[in-house]
Amino acid sequence: MIIRQLTILFSISFLSEIISKFLPFTFPSSLMAMVILFILLATRLLNINYVQDVGTFLQNYIAIFFIPPAISLMDEFSFIKDKLIPILIISFISFLLTFLSTAYTVKLVTKIQERFKKNERNIK
Repeated sequence: MIIRQLTILFSISFLSEIISKFLPFTFPSSLMAMVILFILLATRLLNINYVQDVGTFLQNYIAIFFIPPAISLMDEFSFIKDKLIPILIISFISFLLTFLSTAYTVKLVTKIQERFKKNERNIK
């Protein structure tokens, strides 16, 4: 069962690599894989049960996937130490912008949902 689920996810990942290579512009294959997986799940061409166990496992152990990039950063620290302050400033600003845009998007969606519920009650 796990092998089948991994095969499905790896096949989607492989397909996204192929699609990304043929696009006339640069597009990350990992993002392409997420889009493909979303489309397959949203259209119900792929049942969630076919990938849920592996997805849950990967979600539970996602921190392990950050270890290699962290080690690479430590190895290359001598190259980035001169630019550490600009990197931290850019990281903070991008975090702040992402946080605020997410917060206001949630606020907007909540208001829209409340308006739909209110209109639904008025119609009944």
